[in-house]
Amino acid sequence: MSDPSTVHTAPSRDLSVRYILPFFVATFALSWGLLFAMLQYPEAMTRFFGELSVTHPAYMIATWSPGLVGIGLVWAATGFSGLRRFFGRLFDVRVPLVWWAFVLLALPLLKMLGALLNGTPVSELIVLDPLGQVVMITGFMLFLGPAEEFGWRGVALPLMQRTMAPVWAGVIVGFVWAFWHIPAFYLDGAPHTAWSLTPFLIGVTSVGVVMAVVFNKTRGNLLFAVLIHWQLNIAFWPEAQPWENYLNLALAVMLVWIHRDVMLHRDKAETTVVPAF
Repeated sequence: MSDPSTVHTAPSRDLSVRYILPFFVATFALSWGLLFAMLQYPEAMTRFFGELSVTHPAYMIATWSPGLVGIGLVWAATGFSGLRRFFGRLFDVRVPLVWWAFVLLALPLLKMLGALLNGTPVSELIVLDPLGQVVMITGFMLFLGPAEEFGWRGVALPLMQRTMAPVWAGVIVGFVWAFWHIPAFYLDGAPHTAWSLTPFLIGVTSVGVVMAVVFNKTRGNLLFAVLIHWQLNIAFWPEAQPWENYLNLALAVMLVWIHRDVMLHRDKAETTVVPAF
């Protein structure tokens, strides 16, 4: 086991751990700055850019800010060749089938179970009406929230895992990710206004831990982070707040226990942001 007082050094031609603070600061400055403008000057933002909603340009840029900042730091540190290798983490499909099944099925099933606990009829556990709108929203959501993952799991998680065990890195990045959403709870047109904040913080932090497990068991695969994030926003799944948050917590605890050999030991963590090849 590695000495807990040491810090994993960056692989050759990779980002160093000192980029973690600039990542968090720039992400919050860009996103919260835009959301503050939307909250403080709604009339001006509406007049120039249209009605406040999840398709508003300022909201979309704020949502993309973790990914934009992460990509910007990778480019600044490693150039275009580094960016190419960074994006290559999206295309490594050499992953055991069990993780494909987990990523594509686990969260949807938890959402359905959460909806059942909310009293949703079995016949409404898959949303199909109006089908055209559901398909359009689902497609749009693939390009909205999942773009965050170039930052959260693309940069922040592997850097944090150089200094602590994956379970704690997952908790911290997950909580920061959850906390980062808080302005959306006060923004007209955002779905968060209908949810309770505390269960949301618990649930999203838990999903962050789930993602950390998947990340470390799939060699830092970014595609799986994107797919998990997308599953949270797909319009086919029913509303499952607040129960899905507690189910996500139970899932996170179970996965950490099952994979404790990886999650509790820093020397087995995936710490590469930009692969060497």
